[in-house]
Order: sequence, then structure tokens, then C-alpha cells
Amino acid sequence: MKVGIAPGRYATAIHTALTKRAKVEAEILSNGNDPASFTLVIAVDDEPAPPSADVRRYITHHQVQATPWTVVAARHLLSDAVGKGTMTPIVAPLPVSTPPMTPPTQPGVAIYDGQNHKDLQMALEDAFIPTLEIDDPNVGILIDPSNSQGFVEPLREAMSQEKVVIAMHSNEAAKDTILHDTNGYLLTKTSEIRLAVEALVADNNERARLGFEARKSVTTANWQRVVRALLSATRTGTPTLEKFSDLPAQRRWSKRLGHAHQWRRAEYDNGTITNGNRTLHLHGLGPLRQVTLERSVPKHDQ
Repeated sequence: MKVGIAPGRYATAIHTALTKRAKVEAEILSNGNDPASFTLVIAVDDEPAPPSADVRRYITHHQVQATPWTVVAARHLLSDAVGKGTMTPIVAPLPVSTPPMTPPTQPGVAIYDGQNHKDLQMALEDAFIPTLEIDDPNVGILIDPSNSQGFVEPLREAMSQEKVVIAMHSNEAAKDTILHDTNGYLLTKTSEIRLAVEALVADNNERARLGFEARKSVTTANWQRVVRALLSATRTGTPTLEKFSDLPAQRRWSKRLGHAHQWRRAEYDNGTITNGNRTLHLHGLGPLRQVTLERSVPKHDQ
């Protein structure tokens, strides 16, 4: 499989993730490329792609105009993806770079898109809380006052730097990113922001706790997962883990046995699986494999 990558700010990260996969040849598109030579082309948001290519897009925000919305960066974008014509969209959280070392979460405050939220800025200044630029190193608290659909990327970037994010519960992007009072704050009223900021500025331990949890919650995302979703044609929605129980274990056991069908009627007892006069000892297996087989094979009648 040969995959083309539309040039853009995430092209290098996607290329690196693709080259780690077996039997995948990846190349960032340029003017000299022949689109017909690629099995498919991967693009992010509205990045231009050859019109004749099989394009799969990774969508990070709700204002993207291009289609298809193959994989989205947050759950709230799933319904929009269906509206754009993608019958089986997939969620893969947006990866963000995480600094290897971060200083303690600072008490400085910044407002995302502050030019459009002068009233909030004045309210904070009345409480003797000055607001700084977002990229100021003294910022440890980021406020996103958006009441409608926001953007996931600035929130996740701030969280990766152990900054505490305060956002509104009505902001769908924030709800997909923040768990209230665990890795940030989700508030229901704009009037609550000032009180929350005052408390955080004065409480070093609370800032440190929320900042630590914020960083931890975004570090699990990676471009390998995004690429796997983009190459997949069968997964739908948000992947859920199957809870282990005897019934699915029996089904997996029956499906995987294949030619060893004679073991389907085997019985487990005291670390061994017995089928007639044949015995399989489990003591030498790894603990996970052993537990799987123990639960998959029925025990002797008591």
C-alpha cells in the first residue's frame, strides 16, 4: 500500500506514524507526484488533496468545509461527520506534543480569544487578577469562555503543559476534553469563572493537582492511533473495551480453535485442560493466557 500525505503542519507526524506500519509506503505529496500512484491520500482538515485520489481526512474542528470526515478528533464531531456523508466515522483523540519537563503550574491567567471577551477581562481586573498573553510562561490557568462549539486543539495543548483549563459546560469541545474537577473545570455560568480563578490563583496545591491530571489525560493520544483509524474501513464510532465474561470467552475460544476442534469439549480442572485421555498443562503459560483459558473452558460438574 502506498499512501500520500497532504502537506501541512501534521504531515511529518503522520508520515512518521505510517512508516512504522508494515507493508505501508508513505510519501508527502509534492508537485512532482502522480496522484494515481497512491492507494489513498491522507489530509487534515481543509488541506488540499488531489481531486482524483481516494482521500481520507482527519478532522480537528467543526469549521472544516472539506469532505469526507473520515476520522474526527472528538466525540462531538461524530454527528457532524454523519451529516457530511460519512456513514461510519471514527474518533481518534488529537495528539499534542508534550514537553519532557514542565515547571510548577503558575498562577498567571490568560483568556482564549480574549479580544472577544473584554467583559470577562475587566471583571478579572476588578478582582486584581491581570490577564496575560496565552504564550506567556507565567500562565498556568487558561480560560475558554466559549458557550458553543469550541476547538479541541488549544485546550489539549494547554493541558499538555500542565495548565488548568476553565471552560463552559455548554462548550462541546470542552466537554469531550475535560472532566470537571478532575483535569480542569467545566462551569455552567460565566459568572462562576471569576470565583474559580480566584480560588485557583490562591491554591498552589489545587493548581498542581489539576495540571498533573490534565497532562496525564492527553498523553495517551498518538499519531499511530490516528493513522490506524484512517486506514481502517470497518470500525465505527468510539471503540469500547469488551468486558471479559464467560460467554465472549467461549465464542473466542471456539472461533480460534480452528483445526483443533477436538478440544472444544475439553474440561478445565486444577491447572490442566483434559479431553479424553489427552491433557494440556497450563502452569507454563503466562498469567493472562492462563486466566483466559481457565475461563474459556468449562469446569467439571461438581
